Amino acid sequence: MTPTTATAPFPILARVLIAGAGIMSLANSVTIPFLAVFLRKDLGLEPGMIGFIIGSSVFFSIFAGFVGGSLSDLLGRTRLLVVSLLGVMGSFLGLYFSDGVLAVFVFNATLALSSSSFAPVGKALLSDLLPQERRAKTFSYQYMATNMGYAVGPVVGAAVGLAGGRAAFLAGAVGYGLYLVGLVAVLRLASVAAAGRPGGGDAGKQHFGSVLRGLADSARIVAIDRRLLFLILAGLLLEAVHGRISSLLAQYLSVGFTDGVTILGYVLATNAVTVVVLQVFVSRFMVKRNPVTSITVGGLLTVAGMVGFAVAGNVWHFIVAMVVFSLGEVLIYPAEFAIIDRIAPEESRGAYFGAQTFAQIGVFIGPFTGGLLLGAYGGTTMFLGVGLFALASVIIYLLVGRRVPGLAGDASIVKKEQSDELA
Repeated sequence: MTPTTATAPFPILARVLIAGAGIMSLANSVTIPFLAVFLRKDLGLEPGMIGFIIGSSVFFSIFAGFVGGSLSDLLGRTRLLVVSLLGVMGSFLGLYFSDGVLAVFVFNATLALSSSSFAPVGKALLSDLLPQERRAKTFSYQYMATNMGYAVGPVVGAAVGLAGGRAAFLAGAVGYGLYLVGLVAVLRLASVAAAGRPGGGDAGKQHFGSVLRGLADSARIVAIDRRLLFLILAGLLLEAVHGRISSLLAQYLSVGFTDGVTILGYVLATNAVTVVVLQVFVSRFMVKRNPVTSITVGGLLTVAGMVGFAVAGNVWHFIVAMVVFSLGEVLIYPAEFAIIDRIAPEESRGAYFGAQTFAQIGVFIGPFTGGLLLGAYGGTTMFLGVGLFALASVIIYLLVGRRVPGLAGDASIVKKEQSDELA
C-alpha cells in the first residue's frame, strides 16, 4: 500500500537541511555577533568604521538573496548550495588571516553574499522535496534549529575563549566544512530528481547570456506580482520590529536603568529560550491554520510585547514582555515562508524566496526610526512607534491574504491563479 503524503518517509536531504540550519547558526553565533569586538581589539578600528563594515553587509545580503535564488531556478539548487558553503568557508578563513580594513571589508562582504544566497535556495529546495502540506511545519523545524544554534553558540564561544578572537573564524570555517562534507555525501546518495528541480541537471550547459536573460525574466516575474510586492512590504515592516529588537532594548536600557546591561542579558536569554521551547508546540498550531492567521496572531502579540516594553519598570516586566514578543516571532517567521511558497510558481520558486530578502531593509529602518524616537521623545514612544510597524504589517497581510484563495486548503488553486495572472 502506497503511503500518503502525510505519512510518507521524510527525505534524508530535508533532514540534512534542517540540521544544517542549526550547524550554520552555531558557527555564525560564535563569530558574527563578536565581529565588532574583533575589529576594535585586534585591528583598532574606530566605531564609525566598524559600523560601516558591519552595516554594509545587509545590502550585500539583499543582493545575494535574490540573485542566488534566481540562479538556483536556472542552474539547479544543489550546486548553488555547495558554492555558497564554499564561499562562507573561504570568507571565514579570509577574516582569520586579515590584518587590514580593506581585507576585512571584502571578506565580510563575501560572507554576506555567500550566506545570504544559501538561505533562499535551501528553502526552495525544501519546497521541492516536500508535499505542500508538510512545508509549513518543516519551515518551523528549520527555524527552531536555527534558534537553537544561536542560543547555544554565544555561550559556548565565550566559555572556550573564542568570543572576539581570530580563532572564532577558524572554528566557523570548520563548522561549515563539516556541514559541507555531510551535505555532499547525502547529495551523492540522493537521486537527481529528489535533489533539485526537474531539468536542473542540464541547467549547467546554459551560456552566460542565457543565464543573464533568465535573471532578467525572474526579476520581471517578481516585479509584476503585486501580491508578492505587498508581502515583501509587510515582511519589511515586521523585520523593522523583530530584526534588531536587541538594539532598541540596548539603547533604552543603557540610559534608563542603572542595571540595564544585566536586564538586557536576561531579556535576550529569555528570547532565545522562549523561541526554542515553544517552537514545537507552535508548529502544531500552524498546521491546523492558514499562514495568514498565524501571522495575524503573531503580529498582534508583537504589538503587545512592544507595549509591554514601553511600560516595563523592572526586569520581570521586561521578561514577560519578551515572552509575549517571542511567541509572536515564532508564529510569524515560518508562516512568512509558507505564504511565499503558496504563491510562487514552481519554475520561479527560488526567485520568490530570494525576493523575500528585500524585507531585510527593515533591519535598517527599525533601529534608525527607533533611535530618532528615543532621542526626541523617550523610550515609551520609541517602543510604541516601532510597534506600529507590526500593526501595519498585520493589516497588509489580512488584505493580501484575501487575494490568495486556497491559503487554508488546496495549494493547486493558488498555483492555477498564479499561472493565469502571469500568462
